[in-house]
Amino acid sequence: MKTWFNKKWGRELAFLVKNGFIHIFSANLINRIIQFGISVVIARIISKESFGQFSYALNILNFFLLLDGLGVSSGLLQFGSKTKEHSEALSFLKFSLLVGASFNILLALSIFAFTIFFDLPIAGSRRFLQMLSFVPLVTVIFNCFQSFMRAKIMNKQFSILTVFNTVVLFVFTTIWGLLFDVTGLVVARYTAFVLSILLALYLAEEQLNGFKAVHFPKDIRRSFMIFSVVSMLTNSISQILYLIDTFLIGLMIRSETIVATYKISTLIPFSLYFIPMSIMTFAYPYFAKYSDDKMLVRHYYRRLTWGLFALNSVISLLLIAFAPFVIRLVFGSNYLDAVVPFRILSFGYLIAGTFRIPSGNLIASLGKVKANFYNAVISGIANVILDILLIKYYGAVGAAIATVLIFVISSAVSGWYLNKYLRE
Repeated sequence: MKTWFNKKWGRELAFLVKNGFIHIFSANLINRIIQFGISVVIARIISKESFGQFSYALNILNFFLLLDGLGVSSGLLQFGSKTKEHSEALSFLKFSLLVGASFNILLALSIFAFTIFFDLPIAGSRRFLQMLSFVPLVTVIFNCFQSFMRAKIMNKQFSILTVFNTVVLFVFTTIWGLLFDVTGLVVARYTAFVLSILLALYLAEEQLNGFKAVHFPKDIRRSFMIFSVVSMLTNSISQILYLIDTFLIGLMIRSETIVATYKISTLIPFSLYFIPMSIMTFAYPYFAKYSDDKMLVRHYYRRLTWGLFALNSVISLLLIAFAPFVIRLVFGSNYLDAVVPFRILSFGYLIAGTFRIPSGNLIASLGKVKANFYNAVISGIANVILDILLIKYYGAVGAAIATVLIFVISSAVSGWYLNKYLRE
């Protein structure tokens, strides 16, 4: 029995190493560490008030980026994963770039117009948002190349690109942030994306050259866009869970320092989502490929859930126990008022990292995007209601409680749907 067990796990470990899981996980780990380092550097080199203003501007930008490219990067991942011919995957890439870039030009202009005609509740953040308004022009190209690499299981190239983007952002954020304050932080983002797109073209050169794209019939393009838009709407509502809190704190309380406090409390718990996301980044194309084999999908989904529960329980307990020490060490005593919401969100990581993220990605890989959409609508409405009620009385703590309650609701709904579907 022990020999069989060792052989079984040995084969599975060899499969993970051979097919690039180590590349993806290590890249995402490095990526998250550096992203976290970027946040720490920003919090250290600019004032708490400026940090709150910049964070609020990024928060508003991310609301617009929920519409990024009409979701074509999601469509490219799904449809590209199912293609048998390389020319078909290349065609989906070209179609995604055309549609996504065209839409994001309008999106960038809309953000710029928004900064002209509307003010923001956090003083000073409008100017920063105006400088960031053309970021969508580069994000859609970068995201499409990432999805193409994932779909073609170019995990090594995907990992190199991901790490490069974050390293460049960290370097220029540190240098230009020290020299030019918040203006330098904005320029660093544009620089990181432009250089990363150039690297993506280099890494995918062999895949892009020598293959002729095919012309898809109208019904395939229509199916692609329906999947993309529904995925975009679903992801948008899901991502609002992470964005609406900061927005409403700024709108209802109008305090840069409280915005900064809440933002600090989210950085570590939200950064840790790279663990389940790394696993799903690797597993998604395989689940999509074998989506018709419900027994196989159910088997690996259960194993995935139990493994994540064991790992995430340890992580959450450590964060909750050592919260004051972590906050003081990483961000400084100036942010000790973030300890309580930090502890609440650390428990939320256990729920979202074990249940919500894996089940949502699995449902998408099975092509059941409407189920995710309905779940997102329910969660989104509940999130707004809970935020309004709890932020009013409890501020940043109320926002953290609302977020965790939504994690519980959305996890329960997606888990119920998956178990029902896989047993049919």
